[in-house]
Amino acid sequence: MAEIGAQNDPIVGAHHKNNVKYQRDIDQFVNVIKGALQPISVPPADSYMSTLAPAAWSGPHGSKLLIPGYNPNQVPETNLRSSAVTRTVGGMATHWTCSSPKPHEEERVLNPIPAAELDQLLDRAADLLKVKTDQYDTSIRHRLVKKTLQDALGPDRGVDSLPLGVTRNTGNPEFVTWTATDTIFDKWSSDPRFTLLTESRVTELHADPSNTEAIGGALIRDLKSTNDDIYVKAKVYIVACGAVCTPQLLWNSNIRPDALGRYLTEQSLSFCQIVLTKKLVESIYNNPEFKEQVDEHLRKHPNDPLPIPYKDPEPQVLIPYKSATPWHVQVHRDAFSYGDVGPKADPRVVVDLRFFGKGEIVKENRVTFGENDAQDIYGMPQATFYVTRTADDADRDQRMMQDMTTVANVLGGFLPGSYPQFMEPGLALHITGTTRIGNDPATSVADANSRVHGFQNLFVGGNGCIPDATACNPTRTSMAIALKGAAAVLEVLKSKKA
Repeated sequence: MAEIGAQNDPIVGAHHKNNVKYQRDIDQFVNVIKGALQPISVPPADSYMSTLAPAAWSGPHGSKLLIPGYNPNQVPETNLRSSAVTRTVGGMATHWTCSSPKPHEEERVLNPIPAAELDQLLDRAADLLKVKTDQYDTSIRHRLVKKTLQDALGPDRGVDSLPLGVTRNTGNPEFVTWTATDTIFDKWSSDPRFTLLTESRVTELHADPSNTEAIGGALIRDLKSTNDDIYVKAKVYIVACGAVCTPQLLWNSNIRPDALGRYLTEQSLSFCQIVLTKKLVESIYNNPEFKEQVDEHLRKHPNDPLPIPYKDPEPQVLIPYKSATPWHVQVHRDAFSYGDVGPKADPRVVVDLRFFGKGEIVKENRVTFGENDAQDIYGMPQATFYVTRTADDADRDQRMMQDMTTVANVLGGFLPGSYPQFMEPGLALHITGTTRIGNDPATSVADANSRVHGFQNLFVGGNGCIPDATACNPTRTSMAIALKGAAAVLEVLKSKKA
């Protein structure tokens, strides 16, 4: 396996949020996420500075900064400005929320895997991700928020606990272990058959000169130690570099089916934070379900104005996608690259609301590569986005925002500075479709087994394989697709042994 990033944790592929300091202070984890994310396509900045000394160098009038890291071809209006890549061993699994809901039927209509088989694969993916819904059942805040929303919204909305890849520690239940690469492949790093190349760029794949339907080798460059290239030959090649870097590598390898990078969908994201109402907070005192925890806390901290234990786990509540309300909702307290509370309020009474809306599938919504020979900071063809939301998307997003304000007002008042707002395009980090699977090579990159059309030994993996417009978190679906692909890989390997 070649990884363009470094190994930033002594445990290979571990989730950084498993560290005690971040579980004690979740807002500090925001800085970890910000540091891990590298923007994909940043338009050049205006180089004019009105207060620059007249004797200092400046570019011609109207010029833009053409420096590494900026994309001279990116039009701001069609950019996914906040879309980003995490380059490290473990990738985004080192800081993801571990939210793993099962997709609604409307979020899987184009998937070429038969429905019954896909259900089985989704269940297997949940097992590998260690998905559970009961790890926050001891939390006062979780039960309070969940019951309040269930009572206010009614049974049709399906308010429930958020399915999470997480396991509460038995020795010290104050802490949890979040699912990541290390918890899935718990022995992979010590397997003598496995070699991990870090800070190594897979530059391109080469066709087998004796078989045009097979890949014969991969050119890999050591970016840090030597800057030398090595040539790796294998029986099977799997490209799983994320929804942007996977088509980037295929494009650079001159593997360019018409669907490559097209049919791109990204979720809209609306966000706000609320402070729980006095009525809800005061109801904790008189709730017999919470009495033992509250009494113990107040015995230890009689001067605390809140009845919520300092170590009470955060709420983790789901309002699932429904046909009448086609968006996915997370009501919780977690760390993203935005939304830290800081000193503004006691974090025990702050709740985050994140609403994710699907985008209509449009062929021309796409990511392209290497326009005018532009390169990214890693020397690969620069990605450029051409993505807009349709009129139907706009209507759906408006309804979603209205629903968010309704849900928010059930729970409390808006935290100053975190009022209802649409976040920057791409911030959901849930791009799909760029290497979509399907039966028709004209409209897909790979088949139902994730094998690239026209090749015998080339497979793709990741969120880009999802052919549908989704609102829920895509990881579980991507893993389900990958499990079927892995079975196909094994068949190829067996055939080569024969």
